[in-house]
Amino acid sequence: MKKQALLLISLFIICVSKAQTDSIIISMPGSSLVNDNTSLTNDYDNVEKIMGINDTVDILELDPLEDLIYRRLKILDASSPIDFSYNKSTVYYIKKYLDRDVKLISIMLGVSPYYFPMMEQQLDRFQIPLELKYLAIVESSLNPKARSRSGATGLWQFMYPTGKEYGLEVTSYIDERQDPLKSTIAACTYFEKLYSMFGDWHLVLAAYNGGPGYIKRLMTKTELTNYWDLQPHLKKETQNYVPKFIAISYAMTFYKEYTIDIINSDLNITQNDTISFKKQAPYHIISDMFCVSKETLNYLNPAYKQELLPLGEIIYLPNHVIMDIVRNEDFFYDYLEKVDNKEILVNEIRLVYIVEKGDYLGKISKQYNLSVPDIKEWNNLHSDNLSIGDELILYIPDER
Repeated sequence: MKKQALLLISLFIICVSKAQTDSIIISMPGSSLVNDNTSLTNDYDNVEKIMGINDTVDILELDPLEDLIYRRLKILDASSPIDFSYNKSTVYYIKKYLDRDVKLISIMLGVSPYYFPMMEQQLDRFQIPLELKYLAIVESSLNPKARSRSGATGLWQFMYPTGKEYGLEVTSYIDERQDPLKSTIAACTYFEKLYSMFGDWHLVLAAYNGGPGYIKRLMTKTELTNYWDLQPHLKKETQNYVPKFIAISYAMTFYKEYTIDIINSDLNITQNDTISFKKQAPYHIISDMFCVSKETLNYLNPAYKQELLPLGEIIYLPNHVIMDIVRNEDFFYDYLEKVDNKEILVNEIRLVYIVEKGDYLGKISKQYNLSVPDIKEWNNLHSDNLSIGDELILYIPDER
């Protein structure tokens, strides 16, 4: 009896002396001190310290759904160095991903087996919490070709300058921000640097979204060092960033308990390996030669921008395709050379064009969607000069 009286007194003191933005609603039937509409802080640790109680939820009757969320967040929190806090904004996004946006979770459960093992391997190598793999869902929905309005690109949404700073090459043919492995290594390096600056994973996440300079300036201005204290002062996107991360982590971890279906990809992409070619290889040639769809090639190799594998670069392919290439390597290179020399035409036709009055190379190239350098190479032209009646050999796409 004495212990219960002390509990009620401690709860009353907390209620009248502390008011925080993020709170939970509790009810104690039959109590004159606390009614169904009383809002108490979610800082259960104070109550636990006063009463020596390990889990106050056993005494404080929460809404059943929120009580379950609270207990499961405790499980996540116990298994990670990241603080999986229970508060109003976190619960809002958890409910959102379990209801209105549950299809996203279903799709991510189908796609994640392709990316998560690689991410976990790199996160472990850098001694970084494995749960950070879920941040790639917040950033890009696990789409390596995702591009924001501001130009951030890839699974981890690197801006061009940040990507270059962390070793990600961007050229006319390749964008390594879209390379799953290389961008994940860059993200791990960046996480490592941010943690050395802030020493707190919530602040690391906020800095990843808003920029370390912005977070440092705001911390100096407000004299606040805790993310949840800092949250009301952050711009809206960064306010919601950590709650979204926690909510995604929660939904992806406990999807079975909520009977969330898995939407599997139609692509068989789990069994693949790498190979490099001695010649530059267009995707359509690889596709036609080895019966692998361009959709699969693009999915496995999102870093290549022109559906063209540059000389010496590594390409990911299904295992059975790589075996076909190894068995037919000499024939493949001979075939590529004949295609390059126009001895074999693939998806194009040969056209003889007669130059007319007013024609020039730029006009002709635009008319047939070709490049001037290609027209000059095909016709062994050393200048742009043309004469009426000249015959030009053009290779144009076969649209039949």
